[in-house]
Amino acid sequence: MGELCTVCGKECRGGFEVYERQLADGTPEIIVDTTPDRNFNVCDACNRTICFDCSIDRDSGYCNDCYRRWCQPQEHD
Repeated sequence: MGELCTVCGKECRGGFEVYERQLADGTPEIIVDTTPDRNFNVCDACNRTICFDCSIDRDSGYCNDCYRRWCQPQEHD
């Protein structure tokens, strides 16, 4: 079983692939890429899994709670 969305509880598809290589100067480089069928994010702030269908802004890399906390303008009194 794959990752489950923390909002709707449905199973998510796809995942991440990790590659290692060396640059010409010998510096190691790690590349994280997604599989073409991936339909979820793992929040950059809290590591919750959220599917694209439930996400406020899937390109942000945040779950909805963290997106509201850090990306949306706050109302001030």
